[in-house]
Amino acid sequence: MYKKLFLTAASAIAVLAMTSCSSQYQVIPQAINTVNSVNLSELRLNHETDYTILNTITADATVKRTSNKKGENVTIEEGNGEFKIEFKRDPKGKSYIIEDFDGIGRFGFLTNDYDPEKIVLTSPEQTARQLAIYRIINAAKVMGADGIIEPIVSTNVEGHGNKRKGEIVFKTTVSAKPVKLNVDAK
Repeated sequence: MYKKLFLTAASAIAVLAMTSCSSQYQVIPQAINTVNSVNLSELRLNHETDYTILNTITADATVKRTSNKKGENVTIEEGNGEFKIEFKRDPKGKSYIIEDFDGIGRFGFLTNDYDPEKIVLTSPEQTARQLAIYRIINAAKVMGADGIIEPIVSTNVEGHGNKRKGEIVFKTTVSAKPVKLNVDAK
């Protein structure tokens, strides 16, 4: 009897401990894509025999950052509602803690710039950039490309709203030339 009582109490304490800490350790579902961006001169390949450059592709991403007047609560959301991340300032005021998340964060990286430790979800500029790169990687894959060359990435502040809301909209555009390697080349 004491054993059942002990197990029940231990289970209840474990559940309470896990739910009370859940907002600090919330897992955000992420889809990560990477692609190597190589300068053609590095490859020393012959155009048309070793590789083919496909049509230039472009991808856009829009991210909105909203905060309250004191900056205690910050929301970053994708323009079409793909994901929304809500942060609150930690009690010490030095960083933000993920309060809530909805959707899937899709992030892409060029060359060897993927470092999970350097993903800063509170940066709307970085979030918009990584989402646009994710989209261009997918567009290149749909075309059957093996990689991309000459990527151009630009991020602009497209607009802002009411100062009391602290709303800023970031738009990133990425363009690149997909490259298809000719596997039959000798």
